[in-house]
Amino acid sequence: MSMRLERAELMNFEADYVIAGGGTAGCVLANRLSEDPGVKVLLIEAGGEAKSFVAQIPAGYARLVGNPRFDWLYEAEADPTTGGRVQFWSGGRLLGGSSSINGQVYIRGTPADFDHWREQGAFGWGYEDVLPYFRKLENWVGRPDPARGNAGPLSSAPIRDPHPLNEIFLEACREIGLPTIPDYNTGHMEGAYLTQVSQRKGWRCSAEKGFLRPARSRPNLEVITGAYVDRIEIENGRAVAIVAHRGAERIRFSARREIIVSGGTFGSPAILLRSGIGPADAVREAGIAPGHELNGVGRNFQEHPTVGIHKFINVPSLNSATGPIDAVRYAYQFASRRGGPLTSTIVQSMGLARTREGLAEPDIQLHFVPLSFDMHPDGRILMPKEPALNITVSICHPKSRGEIRLNADRTPRIRHRFYDDPGDLQTLVDSAKFIERLFAAPAFSRIIIGDRLPARTPDDDAGWADYVRKTSGIAYHPVGTCKMGTDAEAVVDPSLKVIGLRSLRVVDASVMPRVTSANTNATTMMIAEKAADLIRGDAR
Repeated sequence: MSMRLERAELMNFEADYVIAGGGTAGCVLANRLSEDPGVKVLLIEAGGEAKSFVAQIPAGYARLVGNPRFDWLYEAEADPTTGGRVQFWSGGRLLGGSSSINGQVYIRGTPADFDHWREQGAFGWGYEDVLPYFRKLENWVGRPDPARGNAGPLSSAPIRDPHPLNEIFLEACREIGLPTIPDYNTGHMEGAYLTQVSQRKGWRCSAEKGFLRPARSRPNLEVITGAYVDRIEIENGRAVAIVAHRGAERIRFSARREIIVSGGTFGSPAILLRSGIGPADAVREAGIAPGHELNGVGRNFQEHPTVGIHKFINVPSLNSATGPIDAVRYAYQFASRRGGPLTSTIVQSMGLARTREGLAEPDIQLHFVPLSFDMHPDGRILMPKEPALNITVSICHPKSRGEIRLNADRTPRIRHRFYDDPGDLQTLVDSAKFIERLFAAPAFSRIIIGDRLPARTPDDDAGWADYVRKTSGIAYHPVGTCKMGTDAEAVVDPSLKVIGLRSLRVVDASVMPRVTSANTNATTMMIAEKAADLIRGDAR
């Protein structure tokens, strides 16, 4: 339950577990840890509630992303490898975090993704280790399969009312050798498929709705919103309290057992750095006295860079059906049967593929969108009126890395050079040519009537490289800045404990050693599910 506390109580509060961040992972932890009525759990969130109607409608992401009321809009430094362009990363500024504003794509990583984690020192995080936690978290309402869960808090479902253009996409994929996979979350993901979504009966099912909302009636769980975590207090090598501010008021939350940082890929390293935990030079640079040197904090930042190609077509797309009559029809479809475009995610079909022979695993993810749009750097989306569509590709495992430090005001400072590794640029060039090959398949060639973006197809790799540098974007899948492992760059060990400190863990997407091949939200929930078991196991 939410709590309105008196000023005296706000100044000093105590619980067994204090969770810093009410995003995707924090909501899962709050639910699972508070299942034990013998412990007190406190969840602190800097944003607000997630009850807005626009946050419940699946298509509401168009009004949420880029809106500072709901979105942190993390601004990066200019990237010289993309001609000095600036990227903005969206991050949910409300309970549920990014699961409350994202496109609701529900997809796990590939088995090889997690086996790679294990091989890199994240022992206990191979595919067979994490599969039970994927099953535990989900309530899959599609065709039953032993790999799927059917009793978890998070509802997942086949996409409702996919646009007819999706069948053309899937047909074209088959024509170039990518098979259609009925359920990609059963372990085999190389091919093409209709998107599965984190929705419940046509409504968004975020971590807030699936995990946190049912748990808020428990008397041992307190949820405090609007409280921005400043730093962690460390005494004799043990994390003892969190210091936060709510408006002008300073608040101290002490933990009898553990503090769990779940601020996300940008927020978590920033909290550690503000606490004097991290590379000594980065801590001093922010005017903070180093307290615990840990070189990996803020490093290993990874994101899926993307490039899209848009085509004009001679059949209707969602672009050509956005008038007042269409809006009334969509509202009726949603109100009468929870169907129509208002239940849709922007990416309605996807796939994993290889740009060339000889690769050990797929190197690109395909995203099919039955409309065309112009994406502004701050995340706002504008659509033309003409019928058009697009296919965007992201690199599954980019080699370039970024870093998080602190700005002068001690907020996260994001630095990422997307094409520091020339192989990443070449992969996106190859990806663009792969998309063109897909568009040339008979299924698409029957409906495509011209280029939209780029306005003219480049003639060679140099032309494609120029297009990639000028137009490539991000998939909003940042991970890795508090890496899990056993090497010198690791921030947390395989039990997610901050190395060298007691009673402190990090649990969110920042602990991923390597970004998964596809969208990261489901994997973040799995991490929190497994973390809850680790935490409870240590308390026994």
